[in-house]
Amino acid sequence: MSLIKKIFIPLFLFNLISIILFYNAYAYYSKNLPNIHEIINYKPKTITKIYDKNNKLIGLFFDEKREFRNINKIPPTIIYAFISAEDKNFFNHRGYDPFGYFKAIISFLRDGKLRGASTITQQITKGFLLSGERTFERKIKEFILALRLENALSKSEILELYLNEVYLGENSYGVVAASNTYFAKDLNELTPGEAAFLASLPKSPDQYNPKINITNAINRRNFVLKEMFQNRYINETVFNNELKKGLITNLSNNYKDKNNYRLLEGFLADEIRLDLNYLFDNNFLSTNNVKINTSLDYDLQIKSNKTLNNELINLDRKNNFIQPPIKSLESFNFDFKDWKEILQNFDKQKIISSWDLGIIAKIENNDFYLKTKNFENLFKLHFPYLINPSFSIGDIVYYKIDKNSGRFIYQQVPNFDGGVLILERDTNKILALNGGFNYFTSGLNMVTEKKQNLKKALFPFFNFLLLDQRILSSSNVDMQLNLNIPKKSKNKTKSKNYNENSNLIVFNKKDINELSLNLISNIKDNNLMINNEKEIIFNSEISLFDLMSYYRVLLSKNLPPNIKLIEKVYTSEKEIYNFKDFNQKNHKSNEIVGKKLLDDKEIVHFLNVQSFFIENSETRSNNKNFYGWNIFDEKRGFTIFIGFNSQKIIGCYINQINMNKKYYDSDNLINNSCVNIVKKLL
Repeated sequence: MSLIKKIFIPLFLFNLISIILFYNAYAYYSKNLPNIHEIINYKPKTITKIYDKNNKLIGLFFDEKREFRNINKIPPTIIYAFISAEDKNFFNHRGYDPFGYFKAIISFLRDGKLRGASTITQQITKGFLLSGERTFERKIKEFILALRLENALSKSEILELYLNEVYLGENSYGVVAASNTYFAKDLNELTPGEAAFLASLPKSPDQYNPKINITNAINRRNFVLKEMFQNRYINETVFNNELKKGLITNLSNNYKDKNNYRLLEGFLADEIRLDLNYLFDNNFLSTNNVKINTSLDYDLQIKSNKTLNNELINLDRKNNFIQPPIKSLESFNFDFKDWKEILQNFDKQKIISSWDLGIIAKIENNDFYLKTKNFENLFKLHFPYLINPSFSIGDIVYYKIDKNSGRFIYQQVPNFDGGVLILERDTNKILALNGGFNYFTSGLNMVTEKKQNLKKALFPFFNFLLLDQRILSSSNVDMQLNLNIPKKSKNKTKSKNYNENSNLIVFNKKDINELSLNLISNIKDNNLMINNEKEIIFNSEISLFDLMSYYRVLLSKNLPPNIKLIEKVYTSEKEIYNFKDFNQKNHKSNEIVGKKLLDDKEIVHFLNVQSFFIENSETRSNNKNFYGWNIFDEKRGFTIFIGFNSQKIIGCYINQINMNKKYYDSDNLINNSCVNIVKKLL
């Protein structure tokens, strides 16, 4: 009896004290805890998918790459893989795992390190409401919040939160985004081994990233597969077959990214965001899991971008001026390890993804030899210019390997820039918009933001406005362009800038017929044009986009309120915006304009409409010819082309960036460059 007392009483007191301590700790740490309603009412940041006119996915908008997926649409294999890896007792506990705590305490007593033991529920509370510090205080708070969350949500709801929120590396949040990032697959296409790999990542996304350490990634995947087998989620045959497989991910470029699961950046992304900001508030995208259909023809977008950049590079090579190096390092001998480290660090600053960086490591007999991070050998650098460069050892330059010859070809940002805008003629929908050679080097969008005095490019348009009504039914044309530059006016109601701005052009309304006034009324941008009782005042300091907004009224059958990229915005539940809901104005005068522009020889001559022929055209015979206006301004160093055929209206703008760098062979180097581009695109 005394022995029992000796054992029972200390044990009873220990338990009593433990209960009292636990109660006090629970009561103390329960105060001022974050409200779990933040989790219950949580709307995750999601991705926005952008599609072209043919429903081709062209890219994504996201702060965090995430696509929310309902738990009932997540395959069981995915669920079982994550439970096996992170919390195999998930369906049996109430937010905490006593056995896991016991193992963590033993580990702490053994080596002094505080390890995980967090359940999936606890991981959610930590991620949403608590800091990442490893302390007993945070573990207690995590424990309390997990109990509360388990009482508020079902197991399915907790899993849904976790599988859509968990960070899995490569800026991917949630299993849907990770599946696309690593395998270019939807969840239902994943093998058990691929599901196991995704489930291996929460523990340490960087440590188990296959492009950093493929061995670690495979070993961790195999561990998760073993857990899935032991928990009877997969059978022995599947387990053994998956173990034998390698780990081939989209990161190694062995998979083609069929879903184009990448962030949409650059000029095009900026324009789409501007349209979205016009239609919705700033927080609309991040919380609505939105899909957007645009008017773009993405194949044409890619083609026009490639065509424009090739023309700019060719102009630069004809100009024959070699830019200074990107950066110069000290000229001394490095071993390969040192070279590689220097290049690796500097490569992070690379702004043109299709080119690589190298260092001039040797100069011999006027030949330059390159050191790169991808090869141990030195390679001769070839220059597509007629002059020899003045580089020194230690200079960092861009290069590109020619696919046919294998040569290392010197590359540089050209001393020319430009843009291309293509509209569907009947509807004015944007089919392609290329804002410049490179988003990070161009500075301004050369289509929408680069403004210059384009008075010369507006002359054909103004000439048409001055055509007498009778001219449209008669072939007798005998007139001259009469543009009135505003003089100082006594009328104080006019803007003070009118008499100071040489870019302003004035028309008296009495000189303009009804048809022309009707055309002008369809120009919607009032920042470019002032229409009062007696005069119409144009500003010729405009962009290519502005210029196209003028010419489209001559060439288009239908005129939407504005030229926009966005056609439709919707979620899986509902349609939010549809451009078809806005009535396009029927442009009645187009029939007259379109016919006279090409059929009346006198008017064609008066308006200087030029005809162009596409040699070896792959298009149908009736589309081999296109028409337009080619304008070259030698003084300002730019050329503009406004062209059209039966399907499209195309605008092109190219200018020389630094006018101090003289042309090598001709002052008219860029004169026909836009025409060359259009011939390849139409």
